Amino acid sequence: MKKVLGFIFTFGLLLSLVSCSSLQASEADTAPDDIAQAIMSSQQELPALMKIASGDKDFTTWVSDYYLLQEEEVSDGVILYADGVEASEIAVLLMKDEKDCKAAEEALDEYIENRAGVFEGYAPQQAAMVKDGIVAKEGRYIAMMICPEPQKAKEAFVEAISNSYNEQAVLQAWSSGDDSDLSEINRSILEAAREVIDSEIDDSMSDYEKELAIHDFITGWSRFDYSIFGRSGGDGFADGSDTPYGVLIDQSAMCHGYSSTFQLFMDMLDIECMTVFGIPSSSGVEHSWNMVKLDGEWYCVDCAWDDPIGGSPGHTYFNVTSDYLRSGSIHRWDEASVPEATGTAYAYGKH
Repeated sequence: MKKVLGFIFTFGLLLSLVSCSSLQASEADTAPDDIAQAIMSSQQELPALMKIASGDKDFTTWVSDYYLLQEEEVSDGVILYADGVEASEIAVLLMKDEKDCKAAEEALDEYIENRAGVFEGYAPQQAAMVKDGIVAKEGRYIAMMICPEPQKAKEAFVEAISNSYNEQAVLQAWSSGDDSDLSEINRSILEAAREVIDSEIDDSMSDYEKELAIHDFITGWSRFDYSIFGRSGGDGFADGSDTPYGVLIDQSAMCHGYSSTFQLFMDMLDIECMTVFGIPSSSGVEHSWNMVKLDGEWYCVDCAWDDPIGGSPGHTYFNVTSDYLRSGSIHRWDEASVPEATGTAYAYGKH
């Protein structure tokens, strides 16, 4: 079940450095950029578009001044637009709270109406395309699609969401016992997670024992996604590799697949946990890991780094302090955004 290739440490370090694609530190399970790419792929005659992503200096201007949305209500997003006398524009926004979506939809509908007026009399074909523009909502995601084939764009938007991992939907189904509204992918994740909990967890276990059992299951069951080394382009890893689907179903994942799987199990077991997204290196690569809270103290857990390329899974990064992570070469993060892990009582080997 585990790989037995013997690679030297430096190669293992290289894998960890290149294995994690750039990820936004948000609650989203599907990056708005990936959704936007799916929308663009649905169009046959889309012109070249310029891109503004969340975090870019112009993103706030577009959100607040052009779309008239409250900046603090938008968690993540990407905007793609054409220049000159060309009206094509695609915006995918992730709202922080679903209750804010209605107002955002109305604001974007008004934007489309006003935008059409800009082209009236000068570029009637572009004005007509703007008027046919669509605003669609799925969960906390909102997409505005001004493009040649808006219905195809909407279908691509809906499909991109439904075919993606949705942690909130999985947890709701877990809590309610009703998985009828889940997509096939999310249902398969839930069913696999249920089987793991049934086989690995019992009510007599402490939170620490449950956490350790899940950590050991993940590192013993999954293997690292070697497709990161491929030369075929794209993100460099297989579909689902950055979600629990990669770990639980494909048995192959990259770092965020490990951290999102650990997060899902901790949430299912009511163990306080968070996912930490590291600061990207100079190459734009970003790592992710977890933190858990036991008896009021925080601990760091990195399942991906406890599942090395060669040899057996270990516990080197299980319930360690923030200082311990700082001593290495890969774990760098916005320290003001997460608590300091100082707990030592539940370090591996003490219980």
